[in-house]
Amino acid sequence: MMQMIRQHTAASRAYGRAHHSVISGRPAEAEAFARAAAQLRDAAEQPHDRAILVRALGYNQKLWTIVQAEASDPGHPAPSDMRDDMLSLARFMDRATAAALSAAHPNLDGMIAINASLSSGLFGRPA
Repeated sequence: MMQMIRQHTAASRAYGRAHHSVISGRPAEAEAFARAAAQLRDAAEQPHDRAILVRALGYNQKLWTIVQAEASDPGHPAPSDMRDDMLSLARFMDRATAAALSAAHPNLDGMIAINASLSSGLFGRPA
């Protein structure tokens, strides 16, 4: 069973690298948020494996650092209220990441829900 899971994970990573190289724009953003949600979900389902948690939080933090940089740019084409909302979510992610890293049993539900919702919205599907 574990061998099948490892093979699936390796195949998914390979697909992700190849798929990422050919998509851009909203689909790429949707994929990034979906990936963050999936990694956090995996970490929540395997609470005994701290390495999975650290990798998931690291990916999520990188993603939200990019969001912060983009939303902080006054020249970004999104309306200022939308950029403010994204910055607010990014600050939440910063706090939630720090809390998750310091908790013995982190609750990742909020982080997963936000990433999944943004991914769904970018894909044009209901969450």
